[in-house]
This record gives sequence, structure tokens and C-alpha cells, in this order.
Amino acid sequence: MIENRLVPNINIFSNSLSSMPIDEFSQKGFGSSAIKESSSTDFKTVLSGLVSNLNNEVEKPDQLLNEQMMGNPDVDIHDVMTAIAKAEIGVTLATQVTSKVVSAYNTVMNISI
Repeated sequence: MIENRLVPNINIFSNSLSSMPIDEFSQKGFGSSAIKESSSTDFKTVLSGLVSNLNNEVEKPDQLLNEQMMGNPDVDIHDVMTAIAKAEIGVTLATQVTSKVVSAYNTVMNISI
């Protein structure tokens, strides 16, 4: 089992950067120093974090639907439908990224030295 502190918290479903003002964006260090800093984590760790977040997003509609069916007044059917749409987009994105990575791998393997 992977410890939670080793898996980076990468959420492809958050839009925190898009709502951030430009001056705050530059103060947070999203320039070249952030690129150097991110190179310390390996590909396996980043991929594990992405898969974990995707799994959470795929399970979320089921949880919300169960709560809504149990009569929880805080859960609306609109929330369930939004969670289903997010999960569908996440699975589509993951499928496309996977096919691009496999295609790139095959291209690299076909390069003759």
C-alpha cells in the first residue's frame, strides 16, 4: 500500500489556477523554479497520484447517489449529475493521455540507433 505522504496531491479537476489573479500567480512561484522543483518527484509517484485522484472522482457519483437515495437533504440530484459528468470527463481524459503515452513509447521504440 502506498503511503499518502508519498503520493502528490495532483487534482486535474480543480480550477484553482484559473481563478488566481496574475500577480498572485507569479508570487506562488509558477515560473522556472517550479519546474526545477517538480523534477524531484519521479514519474511513478506522479502517475500514482493521478490514478488515485481519478479513482476518487469515479467513485464520487456513486457515493452521492447513495446519499441522495437515503434521503440526505444536502445532496441534490444536480450534484449527482455534475459528479457523473466530471467522472466521465476524467475517464475520457485518462484514456486519451494513455493512448498518447503508448503512441509516444512506440515511436521512441521504433527509432533506430
